[in-house]
Amino acid sequence: MRALPAAFGEYRWAPSTEAIAAELGLDPALIRRFDGNVPASPSPTAGPAFIVDALAKVNEYAHGGFPALVDAIAEYAGVEPQNVVLGAGADDLILLSARTFAGPDDVVAIDVDPTYPLFRIAAHLAGAEVGDVDPAVTFTCRPNNPTGALGSLSFARPLVVDEAYFEYAGETAAGLIGDGIVVLRTFSKAFGLASARVGYALADAATAAELDRRQAPQPISGISAALALAALAAGPPDVREQVAERDRCAASLGEIGLGSLPSRANFLFVPMENPDGVGAALLRQGLVVRVFPDGIRFSVRDRDDDDRLLEALAAAAEYR
Repeated sequence: MRALPAAFGEYRWAPSTEAIAAELGLDPALIRRFDGNVPASPSPTAGPAFIVDALAKVNEYAHGGFPALVDAIAEYAGVEPQNVVLGAGADDLILLSARTFAGPDDVVAIDVDPTYPLFRIAAHLAGAEVGDVDPAVTFTCRPNNPTGALGSLSFARPLVVDEAYFEYAGETAAGLIGDGIVVLRTFSKAFGLASARVGYALADAATAAELDRRQAPQPISGISAALALAALAAGPPDVREQVAERDRCAASLGEIGLGSLPSRANFLFVPMENPDGVGAALLRQGLVVRVFPDGIRFSVRDRDDDDRLLEALAAAAEYR
């Protein structure tokens, strides 16, 4: 086996809801996950016909791939079908981009810290080092996870822009794919299809073809493709309610003596001195947030769930 860098750390998922409930002695139905940056429920879809058709053919390969989905994504993104590359979520496409642009002895740049940890993991798995001197490729998350900030695009090319939350921000780099930019998106966030694991890359035709050459054959399932196609057929996701709820939560945090960083995503980052203590206090009540060294991040859910979290944060003042 090729040795991984000493600095390598694999991606670690949070425990399952059932495991958390068992540890706390709570009913799993009482656990609320604020740590996944996904909406509280799936977005509306165009109906079951797509899914029924996919299930009827589940014994077969999707010969020829998923051209209907590629066409629908191209229309949604305002590009041509030859600019679209499918993947099993944006994560798969981050790994694909790293191994396409970088290899042993190369340098991969990551624009800010903290940011999505899979960029660093992807660089190391490709055999590259992470740095900022003469990079083979640069990764940026826009809006950034975990801060929610919408950074600039003033980096050396090639530049891979993770736009997992772009629907909430209302800004995209898709119009710059002819300028050495690769845009990665997912159906996991605004479309509410995290378990389906469907993502896509947007790139100029030559780059897209090269990414496709290095991609696994049929990286998504027929059922997942049908779910994504049904979601697109229902129209663009309406995120206005989530954005309004995000802003309401930000204002409410100020009222309880906390502040959050400006966010253009579907989550808020709350700086604090003792995030571990606060995270543990929330967890005892079945409220799961993401804990960082200098704060916590929580996804916006619905008003009832968010009020439950805000009340718990107010009560946890002694831990902050």
